[in-house]
Amino acid sequence: MGMGKVSMWLLWTTLLLVLPLGGLGPPLCPREPFYFLVAITKMLENKNDGSLYTPDNLLVCPAETLRCFRLELSVIGFEEGPSVGIVVFRLQRLLDTLGSRLWVTGQGPCPPCEGHPQRPVPLFLAKLLELLQGTCAQELPSA
Repeated sequence: MGMGKVSMWLLWTTLLLVLPLGGLGPPLCPREPFYFLVAITKMLENKNDGSLYTPDNLLVCPAETLRCFRLELSVIGFEEGPSVGIVVFRLQRLLDTLGSRLWVTGQGPCPPCEGHPQRPVPLFLAKLLELLQGTCAQELPSA
């Protein structure tokens, strides 16, 4: 049962390692998505029921993958009510901005959201964090 505690510890450790380095400076990766994501994770800390479609990879179809996370976040917002919902909404807006700034769509066939494995909510949130970090860590080729 101690799984939740371990994953939260990992999450915080990861954030502490990543955020202060300044590698997430503007304009590519604002810090807000990370803050909102951690807030949602804390709010749902003890929630083990329910699972969401969880893409594993942001490199293949980045825009579609981000859209899938965005859609699935709506489920959390809907189920958890207004206090969580408003944080989810802010995060979704940030994901939209990030998606439009980072990527173009259409690198071959992209699996539909329902094509991804279903994972428990805490794992879904941890994966989104991991993918965001990976995206932000990548140096985008300058035009």
